[in-house]
Amino acid sequence: MKSLSKESFADSLYLPLQDQEFLQNQRIAGKVAAKALIMLEQMVIDKTDKSLIELDIIVEQFIRDNGGIPSFKGYRGFPNSCCFSINKQLVHGLATDYRFQEGDMITFDLGVTYNHTIGDSALSVIFGEPKCEQHVRLLQTTKKALYAGINAVKVGNRMGCIGNAIYKCAIAEGFGVVNNYGGHTIIRDNDGNEVLHAQPFIANRDNINNGIRIQPGMVLCIEPMLTIGEPKTRTEEDQWTVITENGVSCHFEHSVYVHSDHVEIITDRENL
Repeated sequence: MKSLSKESFADSLYLPLQDQEFLQNQRIAGKVAAKALIMLEQMVIDKTDKSLIELDIIVEQFIRDNGGIPSFKGYRGFPNSCCFSINKQLVHGLATDYRFQEGDMITFDLGVTYNHTIGDSALSVIFGEPKCEQHVRLLQTTKKALYAGINAVKVGNRMGCIGNAIYKCAIAEGFGVVNNYGGHTIIRDNDGNEVLHAQPFIANRDNINNGIRIQPGMVLCIEPMLTIGEPKTRTEEDQWTVITENGVSCHFEHSVYVHSDHVEIITDRENL
C-alpha cells in the first residue's frame, strides 16, 4: 500500500545510503511502475469500462509479466496491488466493484519490487469531462508541487526544503496541503531486504531548516497531497481508505535517487 502517516514510521533515523547496484535494480523497478501507471492513465483517457477489481487484476498481471512484484499486495495486510482513491479519497483506496463516473478525480498509486529495490509512484487523472475548472487547477498544481519538491532536493540541503517548496506552490494557488500523510525514503536493511516506508517522514509542509541533510545515495519518495478545502482527514471503516472531509483531493508521487550533482527520477514517465 501507500504512504503511511508520519506516526507509522519506525523510531530509528538511521538511513543507509544506497549504492550503484541498488540503483541499477531500482531503475528496472521504476520503469515497470511508470509503465503500469501510463497503462492505467490511458485506460481512463479511453474511458475503459472496468471495475476497480478488474483494474487491479490487470495491473498486477502487468507488473508480474514485466518481472516485478507488486510491492503493496500483502504489505501490512493490504489486499490489492494498487491503491485506487476517488474524489474525496486521499490514499489507500481499495479495489471494489466501483466503475468510474464522469468527472471523477482518480489517483492510482502503486509500487514495484525488483531484486530488493522498489519503485513507488502515483498520479491523478480526471475521468472524462472535469466537474469544474477548480478540479483541473488542483490536478495541475499538485503535479507542479511534485516537481517543486523534487527540484528543491540538493546535496547538503535539509530534508525540510522539500515540504517548504511543496507548501509554497500549493498555497500560491489556494489549495490545502495534507501533512499528516506524506513521503518517505526507501532503503535496504542490514539483511538486504527492501524497506518500503523508511525514515525520515517527508512532510508536505515544512521549514527549510528542518530535518537531516540530504546526501548522495538517498532514495526519496516525494508525494504532495493537495485538497480543495481544509485538509482534514479520517480513515474509513475498512481501516485503509483515508478520505479528506471537506473536498476533493489529488496526489502525485515519484521515487528519486540523489546523486552528488543531480537528482534522478526513478519512476519518470516522461522519458521511458
